[in-house]
Amino acid sequence: MASSMGRAAGCALALTGLLLPVSQVQAQQFQINALSDVSFGTLSSLTASPAISQTVCVYASLSRYTIRATGSGASNAFTLANTANGAALLAYTVQWSFSGGQTSGMAMTSGQPLTSPNGINILCSLGGLLASSASLIVSLPAASLSAAQAGTYTGTLTLMVSPN
Repeated sequence: MASSMGRAAGCALALTGLLLPVSQVQAQQFQINALSDVSFGTLSSLTASPAISQTVCVYASLSRYTIRATGSGASNAFTLANTANGAALLAYTVQWSFSGGQTSGMAMTSGQPLTSPNGINILCSLGGLLASSASLIVSLPAASLSAAQAGTYTGTLTLMVSPN
């Protein structure tokens, strides 16, 4: 996945990332990378709550950052739609940790911001093995799975990073 500095980074549950430009005398620079699509594959157990965690790198040059997540469901809900029957939905949950390599984090509510405790992560701007600053965790609650119709589900999770 290519990284972007400054403007927008498109990443496609499919995941998409949007970086907002800043109107300051010195332009704020953002970078987000190592974000990839989430695929749960074929699920055989409806009693477990599978989760996928990925370590990403978020860099803000001048200050802390705020991250918001929105889903592609009605009113930006975190839901996946059945590809054969769009009315059949599967809810998922999103968590964010401001540390890399985590399997749990703070629960995200669609459209509500989480503010980073720090923003300047020079390692993100340089890349490499140590360039990790956050974790995105997406899970399918067992209650959602047990109520879902059989089929293939898809959706988009959009992450928006902005200055704080």
